[in-house]
Amino acid sequence: MLRKNTHESADVDHFFPHVLRQCDSEKPINGVANLVLACTDCNRGVGGKFERLPSLELLERLSDRNEYLITSHHPLRETLIVQTGNTAEKRRHYLQDAYNCSTLHFGVKSKWQPRPQGIATF
Repeated sequence: MLRKNTHESADVDHFFPHVLRQCDSEKPINGVANLVLACTDCNRGVGGKFERLPSLELLERLSDRNEYLITSHHPLRETLIVQTGNTAEKRRHYLQDAYNCSTLHFGVKSKWQPRPQGIATF
């Protein structure tokens, strides 16, 4: 029997929280372009992200991750393009627009940033 070690597991989290739908109902909140892996503490632990908006640094990392998957011809490539745009400029604008909308709509002053752990890939 395999035992789940919570220290080695990850959650799938929404980069932009579900409340973004109040700002822009057209954004694919459950789309792969908005889903990220997060440690369980970051997603649902004390001090976790919950409904908060991640920092600009994390937005840049999300953009880098999406661009990497698109340029590497990953199987998610076409889905990412459909969800966010067919050029790198359109994709950056898509993410920045969602970020700006979230910030303005929710009046978010401080952004969520996890404590550093391990080496960041993106």
